[in-house]
Amino acid sequence: MNRRHQWSYQDSFQKSEGLKNRPFEKLSSLLSKVKKESEKKKGKRSEQAKNLDRSADENDERLFRQAMKGVTPIDRDETDMEPAGFKGKSEEAQDLKQALDLKKGVEELAAVIQGKKPIPVEKIPEYMDGPQFNMDKGLVRRLRRGQFAIQAYCELHGLRADEALQVMDGFMADAIMSNKRAVAFIHGRGKSSPGKPVLKKLVKDFLNRGRFRRYVLAYSSAPSWDGGPGVTYVLIRKRPLKKVRKR
Repeated sequence: MNRRHQWSYQDSFQKSEGLKNRPFEKLSSLLSKVKKESEKKKGKRSEQAKNLDRSADENDERLFRQAMKGVTPIDRDETDMEPAGFKGKSEEAQDLKQALDLKKGVEELAAVIQGKKPIPVEKIPEYMDGPQFNMDKGLVRRLRRGQFAIQAYCELHGLRADEALQVMDGFMADAIMSNKRAVAFIHGRGKSSPGKPVLKKLVKDFLNRGRFRRYVLAYSSAPSWDGGPGVTYVLIRKRPLKKVRKR
């Protein structure tokens, strides 16, 4: 390139007389002025808002004082007291409940005496239930109310103790093999026994300690309409209860 045409930005700047038309020269000062005016207006609005809040608070306080005019302050100790009449109403409710419970009990007893209602089997001294380990009280309650259909009965009347044990053993084995779930043993109440009821005790020991005890889910004296304490209902497990190993 010819040296005559060589030039640099610096040379051009030095030879330039500068721009004569500068439209943005006053922009900086204009922006600064606008910013100051905006901040001034913002501060004014903030002060107005504070004054409004202060006025609202004063108005609320004035209205509250007007509403509470003539009210006598309560001492701190009095706030811990029960409301007037609360204690009395509570005692009246308890007395009413006791009276209703007593009335219901008397009516049930009258129905039993008149033969209109049987005595609940669990109220009879001869009542028994179990097993002695892992007893499900809810299940026993349903059992003694007769809520399970009995699939087979084992008659033990007139048998000696050794004969009754053989019959019970065979009966339980057959019930388990045939997938029966609810059975009953008819042993009587032992009223004619010179001592304690023999067969009834034998059934209880058989269910608690016999070789099929782990198949016994629950047992209970039957409801009054199906023999009462002279019959024992038994629920049988599908599988024997596993023995818990002592650690």
